[in-house]
Amino acid sequence: MNANELLKRYADGETKFTETKLNGVNLFGADLIGIDLNKADLRNAILIFTYLSRATLNKANLISTNLSGANLNQANLMSANLHDADLHGASLQGADLRNANLTLADMLDANLMDADLRGADLSGANLTGACLRGANLREEKRGYAAAILRGTNLHKADLRGANLTGADLAKVNLSGANLSEATLRGADLSGANLSDAILYNASMSDTNLGGANLKAANLMNSRLERSNLIDAELTDVNLSGAVMADAKLTRAKMNRANLSFARLIRADLSRANLRGANLTEADLVDAYLARTDLTGANLNKANLIRAEMSTTNMMGADLRDAVMPDGTINY
Repeated sequence: MNANELLKRYADGETKFTETKLNGVNLFGADLIGIDLNKADLRNAILIFTYLSRATLNKANLISTNLSGANLNQANLMSANLHDADLHGASLQGADLRNANLTLADMLDANLMDADLRGADLSGANLTGACLRGANLREEKRGYAAAILRGTNLHKADLRGANLTGADLAKVNLSGANLSEATLRGADLSGANLSDAILYNASMSDTNLGGANLKAANLMNSRLERSNLIDAELTDVNLSGAVMADAKLTRAKMNRANLSFARLIRADLSRANLRGANLTEADLVDAYLARTDLTGANLNKANLIRAEMSTTNMMGADLRDAVMPDGTINY
């Protein structure tokens, strides 16, 4: 079917074009709101600025299709194949992309606010500057696997309030991304680049951040209980008020980190570098500080009851009014 025939039939009131072969078709700027293209073949089609809001495109073949600037708000794209598709600046607000193939897709500055991406494969996709605010990428053991994001570029992406529970974000570029109040429980962020990222009030319990780069990131008031931060880069990070009970921070680089009012109960900080860190009023009850470097750190009013500090380097540290491991107050 060619473009003219499709547009004429649609204008006459026909909306169902299931399994129609439209590969390579040029529908630039066409108004196709609510069209049913279930299982249609749209490979290499030109759909630039096309209106496809509330369209049905589940299981459609959209490989290498140009959808830049297209309006796909509330569209059904379940299990659609968008491999290598161009979605630069496209709007997919509230779209259903469950189990969709978005590998190597270009989604620069795309709007995916409130989109459902459960089970979607975004491996190698470019989501630089994309808006994923409130998007659902979580794992559901009885329903959907977590979204696959390995190798995805999410530089400066807006992920505020996004649900990324159990998501695979290993080695993903999230530098400068906004993840305020996002849910990342149980997610794999090992080796990820989160430098300068905003993770204010984020939920990150049981998250794997081993070897991740969080340099100068803002994790103020975030929850990191039982999280793995072994060998993580946390220089100049803001963890003020963070809840980090039972967190593993072995060999973490935390020089000049702001940990004021942080709750580090039973945290493992062995061999961590905390030179010049701010631990004012931090809760370090039962913390493990074997060979931890606290040179020049500020521990004013910190609680160190039962903390293991026999081999800790405390040279030049400020311990005024701190509660020491034996319960005495240092004056």
